[in-house]
Formats: sequence, structure tokens, C-alpha cells
Amino acid sequence: MRQSIDLNCDLGEGMGSDKALLELVSSANIACGGHAGDQQTMSACVREASNLAVAIGAHPGYCDPENFGRRRQDLSAEETAQVIIHQVSQLRLICQQHKATLSHVRAHGALGNLSDSNDVAARTLATTIAEQFPELAIMTLGHSAAERAAKACGLKVVRQFFADRAYDDEGQLVPRSVAGSVIHNRSDIMKRLLGALDSDKLVSLTGKTIAIGFDSICVHGDTPGALALAEAIRTQLEQNGIAIRPYNRAQQPGVIQPPSTSQRSKPQ
Repeated sequence: MRQSIDLNCDLGEGMGSDKALLELVSSANIACGGHAGDQQTMSACVREASNLAVAIGAHPGYCDPENFGRRRQDLSAEETAQVIIHQVSQLRLICQQHKATLSHVRAHGALGNLSDSNDVAARTLATTIAEQFPELAIMTLGHSAAERAAKACGLKVVRQFFADRAYDDEGQLVPRSVAGSVIHNRSDIMKRLLGALDSDKLVSLTGKTIAIGFDSICVHGDTPGALALAEAIRTQLEQNGIAIRPYNRAQQPGVIQPPSTSQRSKPQ
């Protein structure tokens, strides 16, 4: 069992729990105006994340708030690149205004799923980041097209594990339209998470044992009960001797981390 792990969450999506979640996680993916979010929510999330030493990431998605960015759009590579550039640039500017550091990019929803599984979409994401924001890491699924493309472009990769989502036999997320794609049972979530931390393996939706690798655990901020789930995950990890640390600061001594379970107020 590893000694530390990053815990990340998607924020700025209008769920009303951003501040409380930021007290639990060590990195945040902030919606930047495509599927959700605006200047006000981005600024509030950046300010609070910076105060809590939470690593800040951009969470660009298709410009489709009606479908929360979860419906694939038929965009060209150039159009997709412009979506990414515009949204990441907005959040980077806000970070600069707050003297905060933007550290990574995690594509949202349908854009993220496509770049995880499709080589062409993965290259578009990776080359766009490498050309426009080479200092940023790409957060993605391990063993994915996006990981391969990011590494080919010389970008840092942060591999994430979705605590409350089922995986298929190829290590991709099962579409939300499929029964069982979202895991709600708290005990099941904790069991598979601890097992994955111990072995870098998990059981797919069809019952196949698959290899995974990850540097961060993701909790979807828009999932019902996300705040309670993040609290439970953090508590469980700490009880098993696993520290919660930002992926980009785990080796740096003296960095202030989000407070431990005993120091944090309980979610309302």
C-alpha cells in the first residue's frame, strides 16, 4: 500500500459545495466556462484553492451547458483546439490575477472520454497543451490514448482513478447510459479503492480483472453525495496510513497541506 495519494474533484459546476470540497481534496479541476462555470465561479475556486494549497487544474469541456458537456460534438481538430485554448487561457488569467499557479488540465465529460479513448482526439488535446501551455500536466486515465499522446509530446501526466465509476475490460469508463456505470454503494467504493491502491488492479463491470495505474483519485463534484463521499474517502485513506497530498507537491518538504480529518469541520 502506498504512503500518499492525490485526491481531486471537479469544481465550479454550480453544485454549491465547492468550498467544503476544497477542504477535503488536494487538487481541483475547475470548470472554465464551457459545460459550466463563469468568471465569478472560477475566481472563487481559484482563490479558495490557493489559500488551501490545493493544486489547480483547468477543466475544459464542450460548450454545451444544456447537456453538461456530456454529449459528443462533431468538431474539427482546429475547432477542438480553440475550445481548449480559450477555456484554459481564461482560467490561467484568473490564476495570474490571484497570484496562483495553474498546474494541470483535465478535459471534461465527452471531450475527456473521447481524448482518453481516441488517438486522434488525444493528439489534438496533447499537441494543443504542448504548444500553448507546455508547463501544464495532463490529467487522464492511465493506459489511455491521452496518456500516450501526452508522453509523446513531452508533457507530464497525472493518471487518475475514478472512485465512483465502473470500468470496461479495456480500462475505459463505462458510459453513463449503461446500468451500473456509476457506483453508489459506499462499501463497494471503499473496497475497490483500497484494493486498487494495493494492487493497481480492479474488476471491470463484466468481472474481468484489469491492470490500472494512477496518481490521483477523482470524486465527481456533481455526483449526488459527492461531499460525503469525499469525506469518507479521505477518512478511510488516512485511517489506512495514506496521506492526501497534491500530486505536484508530494516530494516537497514544508508545504502546507489541506487539514487532516481531525482538524476539518464536518460537511453540512
